[in-house]
Amino acid sequence: MTSVTTGEASTRVPSTQRDEIAKALNLLIHDLRAPLSVAQGYLRLLQQNRLEAEADRQRAMTQSMEALGRITRLCEEAAAFVAEPASTSGPILTLGAAELVGQVTDGCAARCSPLTFVVPSDLSGTMRSAHLDRLVQSVVVVLCAVRRSTRTEPVCVSVLEEGKEARFLLGCDDDRAALVSGSPDTFDPWRGGHGIALPLACRTITEAGGRIWTVADGRGAVGIALPEEASAP
Repeated sequence: MTSVTTGEASTRVPSTQRDEIAKALNLLIHDLRAPLSVAQGYLRLLQQNRLEAEADRQRAMTQSMEALGRITRLCEEAAAFVAEPASTSGPILTLGAAELVGQVTDGCAARCSPLTFVVPSDLSGTMRSAHLDRLVQSVVVVLCAVRRSTRTEPVCVSVLEEGKEARFLLGCDDDRAALVSGSPDTFDPWRGGHGIALPLACRTITEAGGRIWTVADGRGAVGIALPEEASAP
């Protein structure tokens, strides 16, 4: 919606969007402090010539570069979050459910601690989207974020097809059962420690028509459902 004031057009941002942008800004400010402190600390030591050993100087440079890289990633995530939703124009790509699960499995293996997937052998649906790569990575981000919160607890991901959806259910045995038959709870993407990557991933999934939910007291549980098209007989 737009309004005209003193001859100039100004865009009214919906209150929900303003709230989420404010959350993103607060989270960005919070998450920038640690890498900024690391980089400043090491660069100060180098500037003051307080590191005599070459190995210590190299370590200071490496840690500073890693901290600056983290700052760059945080800024990129923030920029992506406040940008307009991704356009649905462009070539529509198709991905079979089995291949989708394979890409998610590989992505999780590269991103987080070991995670076991229980996958049926008869997956038959397909996903269609102009942004399949982004959608797959978003599922990986959510699963790995929740996996990190479970630490060493025994959890796995059950994959199933139901109601024209491909579903990923992460948690212990009881939590996965509750994700199927219990009352769904809202999943909070703003939980600490994951930066803006987690709310951005959740937004990408919902924009693609997907769903994300959890269960009561299920901090280490999450369900993700993506819309499917049935394969032609």
